[in-house]
Amino acid sequence: MKRPLTFVLLVFITCFSISCEEPPQAPQQTISAEEANTLEEEFKQTRAAIINDSLGFEDTREFVFSLDSLKKYIEYVEHTADERGLENLGLRIYFAAYPENSNYPDAGYATVFLVPTAQQQPSNVRQGFWPTQPNDENIEDIDPLNFSQGGRPPTDY
Repeated sequence: MKRPLTFVLLVFITCFSISCEEPPQAPQQTISAEEANTLEEEFKQTRAAIINDSLGFEDTREFVFSLDSLKKYIEYVEHTADERGLENLGLRIYFAAYPENSNYPDAGYATVFLVPTAQQQPSNVRQGFWPTQPNDENIEDIDPLNFSQGGRPPTDY
């Protein structure tokens, strides 16, 4: 009789300890699918048509980086920045375009690249009436990340 009771108790403790883990929380900057759709529609209505008319073709406007690539890049940035004593890290995203006459995979199309940043503390010297705000500066000696998969034609949200 003791063995089944011990087994049940062990299963209960295991299940209880697993269920106590807090699931990761979404960052404050997350938005709803509806808001994402509204923002994309605004871009298409106010910018995409002008860009496409100017270029003479439908340009890429959405890009995919694999989670594995992003995790590896973030790990690389954190490690390299830590070696340099940099804190308060971020990623800046730049819009860019591959030169038309080049060997890039999507010559002539839009792309994005990510550049690591570190927050620089404002000077203690007061500037006018308003205190200066922290500034995120590019970390010049850490390589940017590029070569996502761009949608051709773009995929609507």
